[in-house]
Amino acid sequence: MCDGATPRTVPEPARVVVVGAGLAGLCAARVLRDMCDVVVLDKSRGVGGRLATRRIGDATLDHGAQFFTTHTAEFADVVAGWAEAGLAEPWFHGRIGPTGIADSDGHTRFRGVATMNAIAHHLADGLDVRRSTTVTSVARHGDAWSVVAGDAELRADAVLLTAPVPQSLALLAPGDVRLTDPDRRSLEAIEYEPCLAVLAVLDGPAGLPEPGAVDPVDGPIDWMADNQRKGVSSVPAVTIHATPSFSRERWDTEADVVVDHLLAAAGLGTLARRAETQLHRWRYARPVSVHTQRYLLAAELPPLCFAGDAFGGAKVEGAVLSGLAAAAALLARS
Repeated sequence: MCDGATPRTVPEPARVVVVGAGLAGLCAARVLRDMCDVVVLDKSRGVGGRLATRRIGDATLDHGAQFFTTHTAEFADVVAGWAEAGLAEPWFHGRIGPTGIADSDGHTRFRGVATMNAIAHHLADGLDVRRSTTVTSVARHGDAWSVVAGDAELRADAVLLTAPVPQSLALLAPGDVRLTDPDRRSLEAIEYEPCLAVLAVLDGPAGLPEPGAVDPVDGPIDWMADNQRKGVSSVPAVTIHATPSFSRERWDTEADVVVDHLLAAAGLGTLARRAETQLHRWRYARPVSVHTQRYLLAAELPPLCFAGDAFGGAKVEGAVLSGLAAAAALLARS
């Protein structure tokens, strides 16, 4: 510094707390980190949200999102980047029916390599992601925010909530954060369908037709995939997603009863290994009533943004594009 020069104060970067380490939260955090101090909090032990993979014994099973498609040029560019990095590849083309591929709709179905969750791990690399961290409240602190997670309190200039909307709204109540009536009404109008998912390791091949998945037209099963034929598992293992109606009706039913019912419907009861069969309950599996925009930036409050696959479009594509749009909106407010 030259003699007599007045030292300049370099402002610290804004801190953004992202709640949820699913696709929306991770994609947003990767954009925000170039300009902000970003912390991602998630109650789960892993990352990815419904981009989920589980290991049972020697088997590996994708038990959340099964594939993704591209409908916009923006997401097609994202997927091209994933493919170039060896994280994604085509699985099949066309729609799946009860006997395998039913027709071609012009869209390629992509899968993660080697698993769907591998994409989330790649996105989380280099980020400050704090797992097994349950956020209990978000409260206003002057022109900023206080985020409480366990015994810790984080101060933030902006908060991005990417968990399912009912869970995000529940975080605001302890801190008495009041949204405007239009914002609250639009968020409370978002609805989700549940999904009961059976994960089963088998004693022999599942026998599903190429490409290793079926989509029944009736009965309790909404989707079934052969993880071995898909290239995820080294041993035979299936993922069975129940229909929304079955999932709602049997949500509180004992796990063994649900598992037996769905395995019988799939014709796999004699092949499944009882000790290596699990049930996962996705309470907010699929948004069926979504917000019209890619995000919602709360009015009349310090920067508080809602994002996820219930904003502007569902599934993997919707989550990614929502996260990117939310990050851009927060940067514009900084």
